[in-house]
Amino acid sequence: MTCPNANLPQVNLAASLTAVPLLDAHISFGEDIDDAHRILLDPAVPVVDKESRLRQWLHRFQPCMFGRLGARDRQGIRYDMCWITRDDVLQGTVHVVTKIQQARREWKERASEGRVHGLLTVFNVIEFAYAMPGPELVELCLLLADLYLVEQAPLRADVMYAESIPLKHSDGSWETLKGGINIFHTSAHGTDNHDRRIPGGIVISMNAPGLLADSFVKSGLAPDLESAIARVRSFAWASIGNGGIGKPLGRAESCSWHNLDSSRPAGACPMRHRPRHVPENFSTSDYSALYHTDVLVPSKVMCNAGCDAPRDQREVWSTLDLSYLSAGTCNVEDENFGFVHGLAAPGGVMPHTTWTPLAAGNPGTPRQLL
Repeated sequence: MTCPNANLPQVNLAASLTAVPLLDAHISFGEDIDDAHRILLDPAVPVVDKESRLRQWLHRFQPCMFGRLGARDRQGIRYDMCWITRDDVLQGTVHVVTKIQQARREWKERASEGRVHGLLTVFNVIEFAYAMPGPELVELCLLLADLYLVEQAPLRADVMYAESIPLKHSDGSWETLKGGINIFHTSAHGTDNHDRRIPGGIVISMNAPGLLADSFVKSGLAPDLESAIARVRSFAWASIGNGGIGKPLGRAESCSWHNLDSSRPAGACPMRHRPRHVPENFSTSDYSALYHTDVLVPSKVMCNAGCDAPRDQREVWSTLDLSYLSAGTCNVEDENFGFVHGLAAPGGVMPHTTWTPLAAGNPGTPRQLL
């Protein structure tokens, strides 16, 4: 995979350090993040120690079960990190893009064999950690996403983008799968996307559920693809509703929550080990959230610094679904195509992103291909 230089953002990347208004330097992001920042925001600490500290935080405090388990290589989930420092940013766009694209290429090579399933691109920059929610933060996140997904730059807010990941099968055949891309940022703390909070700055997260399921089968953690997808789906169910704010009292307990299925008989819960935050009669087909959780840069919640209004006074995405987590096949035109079964691909090719971006639309609003 080469870097398409023609699509490089024509910007002074170092200017991004002063382009976004900053929160007060004494603001607290919660005891967990404040403690992590003693390592992550100290320029004297080596990157290897910072990565170790971030993984410690992820393992304990990340709401997403994939991120939590993958931080310590648990239950067959693993991810790599590409670390971008403030000094990297000062060296400019070409330097940062080259570093990211090399890490992206190396990750895809490892991912194709099922050795790793996700990639975190960590922009560990103090100014990014204190970036104030608002339109400037949205533009900053789009700029940083452009440096990762260079072949589709310039990216747009409120759009779902997907990564292309090569997968090598045991019979020697190859296919290209689809992976989801999300952004986490420190100043999400206390906002309507509080579950995307992370210490240290801004992080682009790439995850591939189909790749993970395939590796479960290859490693013997699941007997077949159907069982492997069920395992992945169970982790996804456990992640919903796990990103709560909780304090002060009166705020929403979580940025996402399970819908209820009144038709399921009592005692028929499909989760073998159901966490306390998941109700026994949760819906297996859809859930609710304060933003579309598959969107790369959700502009409304990233512009809003507060979350004090009741839910019924805010936009709620009430029918978000996990239908893409299925071992069944679907047509290539279907938006879920590629997550589990993908496109046939020649061996050894590290693909650029080929999946069409999809604009997010709340129920009743037709989704639009871009």
